Parts: sequence; structure tokens; C-alpha cells
Amino acid sequence: MGVAWVEEALVAAIQAFLEKDKSAWDRLFRKSGPLSSLSAKIDLARLLGMTSNAISSDLHILREVRNEFAHSLFDKDNASLSFITPRIKDKCLALRCIRHESNTEPRTVFISACAMLNSDFYMHEFFGVPLVDGGRVTVYGE
Repeated sequence: MGVAWVEEALVAAIQAFLEKDKSAWDRLFRKSGPLSSLSAKIDLARLLGMTSNAISSDLHILREVRNEFAHSLFDKDNASLSFITPRIKDKCLALRCIRHESNTEPRTVFISACAMLNSDFYMHEFFGVPLVDGGRVTVYGE
């Protein structure tokens, strides 16, 4: 659920940065559209300059963890997948966006990363100025 929350905020932030054209938006983001996958949305945000390489990498990690849990529901070999499963734990502990926190519990790290990135994209949406108007969210002083 946390990754769905992040994806929703990411889409809203991307939309805030682009020109308003409902038919083009619908073609690109519909279920079978070229920007329907979370991976494509993450890459688009990176290309628009909305994320750093580190944040883009973290978003892909969140996506991978989400996918592993989703696929484990249908795979008897992965039925016991959890946040302490080594490959999931390692991915969670590799998240850089919350490294300043000293938490080492993978589930908490994952949830914290989702919360932080959701709020970051909300701020992009809130303050974002469409790229066509020269707007960009930056750190003060950069």
C-alpha cells in the first residue's frame, strides 16, 4: 500500500509539471499506455529533473520490493516472504532517502521511505510550476 501511495503522489507531481492536455495525458498514462508502469513514471520523473539519481534508485527499490511481495502471493516457494527475508531486508536497508534515520528494522525503513517520498512528491505538486513556464523545485541556494 505504501508504494501505491508514493506512486499516486508521483503522478500528481508529474502532472503539475506538465502542460494540461487531457487527451495526451490519457493516452500516455492509461492502463496500456507507455507511462502506465511505475518504472516508466520513475524514469520520467528522473528525466524531468524531479528526482536525483539516489531518489530514482530508491523508488526503483520500493517498486521491486512491492513486486516481490505481490508475486509471492501466487508463488508457493515465496509464500513465507517477509521483510526479514535476506533479499527484501537488503533492499530495504539500501534505501538512501532515510539514511539520516538510525533505524535498522527493514519494515520500518520501508514504511519511512514511502512516507518521506510521498510527502516530497506532494511538495513537488504543491509548489511545482509547469516546466513550460520555467518552474522547477530546487533546494534553497542551489
